[in-house]
Amino acid sequence: MLNRRSALALACAGALLAPLAAPAAAADYPTQAVTVVVPFAPGGGTDLLGRLIAQDLQKRLGQTFVVENRPGAAGTTGAAAVSRSAPDGYRLLMAATGALAPSPTAASASYDVKAQFSPVALAAAPPYLLVVNADFPANSVKELIALAKEKPESVSFASSGTGAASHLAAVLFEAKTGTKVLHVPYKGVGPAITDVVSGQVTAMFAPPPAALPHVKSGRLKVLGVTSAARSELFPDYPTVAEAGVPDYEAVGWFGLFGPAGMDAAIVERLNKEVIALLGTPEMKAQLANMGAVPNTMSPAAFATFIDEDTTKWAQLMRAAGIELK
Repeated sequence: MLNRRSALALACAGALLAPLAAPAAAADYPTQAVTVVVPFAPGGGTDLLGRLIAQDLQKRLGQTFVVENRPGAAGTTGAAAVSRSAPDGYRLLMAATGALAPSPTAASASYDVKAQFSPVALAAAPPYLLVVNADFPANSVKELIALAKEKPESVSFASSGTGAASHLAAVLFEAKTGTKVLHVPYKGVGPAITDVVSGQVTAMFAPPPAALPHVKSGRLKVLGVTSAARSELFPDYPTVAEAGVPDYEAVGWFGLFGPAGMDAAIVERLNKEVIALLGTPEMKAQLANMGAVPNTMSPAAFATFIDEDTTKWAQLMRAAGIELK
C-alpha cells in the first residue's frame, strides 16, 4: 500500500508528465479507424468531397477513414451526432453550408456551432448560378427584379429544400431587392433543376454542375453568379451584385470539423494534410467539376469564417421567419 508521501509524489509526477503525453498522442494520431460523417445522402457534392478527402487522408495518415452518411433536417441530424462525440479526432464531420449555417433556427439542432465544434479545414467556397428557364422573358437580373416587383410571387424560385443554400440565396435576394418570390422546395437539386428546365418553376440559385449542362443545351439562362467577385471558372457571367443587387453575396462552403475541444495538434495536422490534398492537380480538377476552386485557411481563420457565415444566415432566417423542422 502506498503511504501518503509516495502517493503525493506519484500524483505530482503524473501532473508533470500529463502535458508531455498530449503531444505524443497527437503525433501518433490516428491509431485506429476514423469516421467522417456526411450529414447528407450519398451522391451530393458534400458526399463526393467527403469521400475524396477521406480517401486521401487514409493514404497520407496510414489509417482507415470511413464515410458515414447521416442525412436529415438539412444536415443538422448528422452534425448534432458529431457534436456529441468525444473530441479525440476519431469522429469528424464533412459539412456544407446547410448543415451548420442555419442551425440556430433549426428545431432539430441540439448544438451550438461556436461552442460545440472545432473547425478543422475549409475545402472550397463555391458560388451558385442564378438561372432562369430559357423561355422566361427576363434576360438580366434587373429585368428579373422588375418582373418580380410588378406582381409579387409571380416569379418562383426552386430550391433543394427549406434551409438549403439554394433557398437561403433566394431569401437573401428577396431581402436585398424588396421583392416577394414564391419558394418551391424540392427533395434535392436534381428534381428542382428539372422543373426549372421544364418551365414549371421560373428560377433557381443552382450549383454549377447541376445547371451548366442545361445552360450549354440552351434550356437555361445564367443571369448572374453569387460570389462577390467574378468567378475564375465563369468569367463571362456577371456577379449578381454588379448585375443589379449591390452587396449581394451567397457562396456555399465545404469544410471539415470535429467536436469542440479537439487537441490543437491533431487539428493542425488534419488542416495541413487537407491543404496539401487541395493543392494537387487531381483535387483541383475535381473541384472545378463542382464549380469550385480550392479555398484554404488556417483553423483559426476558418473558425472566424464560420462564425461570420452562421451569424449572417441565422439572422436572415430569423428575419424571414424560417424555421427548420
